Order: sequence, then structure tokens, then C-alpha cells
Amino acid sequence: MRRLASGGGFRSNSRMRVGIFKTARRCRFFGTAAAMIAFASLLGAASRATGAKQGWFVDSDPRHRAFLQYVPAANAPRLLVLGCLRDVDSFVVLAHRQSNDAPASGPATLMLTNGAAKYEIEGKFDANATGIGEPGFVGEFELGGRAFRELRRKLMPVLKTRGSITLTLGNWSQILPASGLAAALGRFEAICFDEN
Repeated sequence: MRRLASGGGFRSNSRMRVGIFKTARRCRFFGTAAAMIAFASLLGAASRATGAKQGWFVDSDPRHRAFLQYVPAANAPRLLVLGCLRDVDSFVVLAHRQSNDAPASGPATLMLTNGAAKYEIEGKFDANATGIGEPGFVGEFELGGRAFRELRRKLMPVLKTRGSITLTLGNWSQILPASGLAAALGRFEAICFDEN
């Protein structure tokens, strides 16, 4: 769990990985949109550099950080990233916009639903939020105390309930198949919600 996990772009490019984590720390302390965009940009660049596999996977780091990601097709941009950075008490959500129905900028709410389970996070659209030159969603909040408990209570039922997950942004939505999620989710949950 504490070693760098395989399955994504962070492992093969140590310089990129360090940049991602340094930028994430700036997100935690400065809370600026610029820091979030830089974080997303580094993540997107890592994806382009290595070619992401299709489906659900987790990148992790010894500093108690885990990134649960969904890629709709081999070598495609990451459609959804749930980033849990326990060492800096931060949770980050990134989503690549795949439809012109979603606005290019402005405040937004991302929603994940699975049956009766629902998780929402407030954030914003940005012209380069996912680091691939296209608009996307970014949201981030401090992960501590009540926020930590609420995240677990609301997010985990969406990810653990049997069936596909629906990602909704504005008037656009997409189904994320559950195939392969359980295996990736085990590692993500162990890192993100470890209370030791």
C-alpha cells in the first residue's frame, strides 16, 4: 500500500510525479484556481506521456495519496479522477468535458449517482482544467474532521453499490461501467479512509 502502485502514468515519470504532488500541496495551502489548473495540467500530461489503460485504476504514493481514475478507452484522457491527498488533508475531483453541452467556464456541480446513492461536489469549469487543452471540471476541498466523515458517508455508497455509475455535469451525463471498479476501489479506500 505504501509503495508506488502500478497502472497509471505517475510511476514511469518520477519528475512528473513530484510535480503533481508539489502542486497538490499548493492547492491545499493557497486554494487558488491557478494551483488547481496546474495540478490538473500535470495529471493530464502524465496521462498523455504514458498512455492510460481503459477502465478503473488507482495511482498511489507513499505519502498516503491515492487517485481513483476512470478512462473510457485505451489512451484516452482520464474522464474522472478522484484524488485523496491525506498528508495535506485535501480531496480533488477532476472531470474531462466530453460534450459541448457543458459550459467552458463558470461554477458547476459534479454529481455521481448509483441507484439511490448520490455524491455531489461544487467546483468550476475551466478552459484547461484537465491539462489537455480542453475545458473540464475541477473541485477541491479540505479533507478533515466532519468533511472527511461526510465524504466517506456519501461517496463510498456510490462507488460500492452494484451497478453502473452516472456522472452528470450540467446537461451532460455519461455512464461509467462498474466493471473493474471493485479491485481498484479496495486500494483507494484503504489509503483514503485509513484512520491510523
